[in-house]
Amino acid sequence: MSHPDIEESPAGSSQPGSDTHSRHFRAAGVLRGLALAAGVILFLTTLYFVNLGEALANIRTLGVALPIALGFSGLWHLVRTWAWAWCFPQPRSVSFAHLARVRLSAEAFSYLTLRGIAGEPLKVVLLAGIVDARHATAAVALERIAYIVGTTIIVGAASVAAMAALPLTEIWFRVFRAFAIAAAVVAVFSALAITGRGTYLQSLVRAIDRRAGSALAAGRVGRFVGSVERLMLELVRDNPKRLLVLSIATLACFVCMVLEAWVILVAAGAGIGLDGAVAVETFSRVASFASAFIPANLGALEASSVAAVAAVGATGGAALAIARRIRGLFWAGLGLLIYPRRQIGQGVKGGADRGRRDGTLLYLPHAEDVTVPPSTRLASLPIAERVIRAAARAGYRRFIVFVPEGSIGHASVRQHSSTILRDIGAIVTIANDRTSWERAVAALPGNERVTVVGPGTVVSPALLADALSLESEQECLDVAAGGAWPATGVLRVIRTFAANLPAVERELRQRRTGAVALPSGEDVSFRRARLAVRITTPAELAEAERIIRRSSYKDTDAKVARFNRRMSLPVSIALMRTPVTANQLSVVLVAMGLYSAWLFSLGHYWTGVLGASLSLAASVLDGCDGEIARLKYQESAVGCWIETIGDYTYYLAIFVGIAVGAVRQTRWEVFAWLGGLALCGTLISFGLLIYLRNRITSGQPQRLHAIAKDRFKAQPTWWSRALWRVSFVATRAAMPYGILAFALVYGLPAIVVLAAIGANVYWISLVVKLKDLLGRRAEEVAARVHVAP
Repeated sequence: MSHPDIEESPAGSSQPGSDTHSRHFRAAGVLRGLALAAGVILFLTTLYFVNLGEALANIRTLGVALPIALGFSGLWHLVRTWAWAWCFPQPRSVSFAHLARVRLSAEAFSYLTLRGIAGEPLKVVLLAGIVDARHATAAVALERIAYIVGTTIIVGAASVAAMAALPLTEIWFRVFRAFAIAAAVVAVFSALAITGRGTYLQSLVRAIDRRAGSALAAGRVGRFVGSVERLMLELVRDNPKRLLVLSIATLACFVCMVLEAWVILVAAGAGIGLDGAVAVETFSRVASFASAFIPANLGALEASSVAAVAAVGATGGAALAIARRIRGLFWAGLGLLIYPRRQIGQGVKGGADRGRRDGTLLYLPHAEDVTVPPSTRLASLPIAERVIRAAARAGYRRFIVFVPEGSIGHASVRQHSSTILRDIGAIVTIANDRTSWERAVAALPGNERVTVVGPGTVVSPALLADALSLESEQECLDVAAGGAWPATGVLRVIRTFAANLPAVERELRQRRTGAVALPSGEDVSFRRARLAVRITTPAELAEAERIIRRSSYKDTDAKVARFNRRMSLPVSIALMRTPVTANQLSVVLVAMGLYSAWLFSLGHYWTGVLGASLSLAASVLDGCDGEIARLKYQESAVGCWIETIGDYTYYLAIFVGIAVGAVRQTRWEVFAWLGGLALCGTLISFGLLIYLRNRITSGQPQRLHAIAKDRFKAQPTWWSRALWRVSFVATRAAMPYGILAFALVYGLPAIVVLAAIGANVYWISLVVKLKDLLGRRAEEVAARVHVAP
């Protein structure tokens, strides 16, 4: 899923719009950093006051209570989806199952970013093409507002009950009294809005326009917001049954969470009643709303669980926090696992004309001198499918495929092409002879240029996107793969030339027999060229396979990463024939990392070796998700973020598991403190990396490593050069080898020491070099990393 590059003004520019955008971007980055810092502080503070050993012992006593608690949270998700389904105009144009999938996926993304905020726009995006944007926005807003308002009122009522029934301290009595007063205020204003007749937000904007002389209400955003507000109010005012459903759903959700807390606390030996569980959930709900800005509710969940259980005079707050963290990660992982696939035609970033969505591709998969049929698999995909997917990804929306009767694989190519193109919403014409070809080309709009791909030729989406921007007086142009590769056999021709089928076939044949050198896989992976391979005989197939596999490497891969890819690529090729997606594989790898962490935490020799071996296997397979995405032309910013979150989760889990295991193995509490120090340094490093990923990658998060390397070494010092060279040891590709080596000699506690030192040295170095990392040397970065294969 590609996103437009963020436009940056040249140095010294004084464009007010650019300055405003930069200020807003910096402010957003600062807020994200502060939110993460607040979560880290809360998390560390909670750890200080909690007996971690006792908490882990409590969590082991849960037994079947944990899956029962997961069942209550699953019911909570279903009820929320049911309420959301009622917020759409009836009859709905989308099924309940699809709504559940979209909602769970968006909530997973929201859980890992800004809970309850980031996921809401994503729901609208994921419903695009199925539900009108205004209706989807109104439904999302109505369900969210109804849930917040309803929960607030329930919290108020529960606070009154807690004050009446529980022996609260004076401080907690005042806290619950404040909850009750706030809930009463919200209830009054909600009743006024429901029983009213007019609009509120739109009326406010119009009043501002009258006073300031502006025209906000008349603008595109103002009209859209006003339309959404009217739809939302109509949905709740004109259908009392819908209001009743929303109220029942909110109450049911609260009951589910109360039962979840009660089951966990009873299993942990807290001896708490349902009234106490209501009070615990009441406080937790308020804390959840207040901490929505903290990614994954880090620290706030732990602090609120411990504080709420202590408020009612019970024990087991740490067990509740751990169980709810497991629950959150479980549903986040499931949400990412079932993340809806975007259509494959997403456009390719870069170039003057990459935003076009109306490109036309003429594809001729057969020729007498090409003995490799288009159904031949190249890197697990048939050649014809690879060409079509690449073109769809590049933004082509009209296809003319020439499949003459009697050609090899005629029926297969015809059916396969039609199925793929229909799935992406493209206009496809299958021409069987010269007459139908001329008729299809003549029906194209205007005299625009079209792109022609011949038999045995496979190129990347980026090269086909380059073709869209080629304009010349010549009737036929060859599309270059790079400065040293001016010809690839992909043609950019005017429509009148394209209508002459013999002339097109002659041009393609001349370029096939011209023996022009094409880029190697190394050239493509190091971004010196676009991918372009040509296969005319079966003997050339093996070399083409090698080139396309090598091109899937990243230019930032170190030697260890390239060694790992020799093992992961065959697995990726095999998985491409299955329904497994790259995002699903990312989630499975996270699960393997978490299981490895649990094995480390046991503190035994053989479990340590087994955990290290499993961690190494997960590291090798970690390249598969990215390889599958690149080989199937499904790279996306969201996929990159999912992989990044998976890597971060792996690091955190492994460090925690090894630290707990070190304490058990040595009986030295110092390793708990060293583990906390490593965890703190790692979290700060992740916060800085997330900040940099947002600031310097211009919407392409996968470019972070290349850009950071270029800027980190902008003004090199001996320590910065040394640190960058040594930092590869802590990468996901290399670190598991070191962990396995230490595990084999029973030296895993040393990893805790190294992690405590390395993580903190790393984030301090990032801070020291932050000015260079944020440098605006766009032309230097573009020269090195902007070219996409």
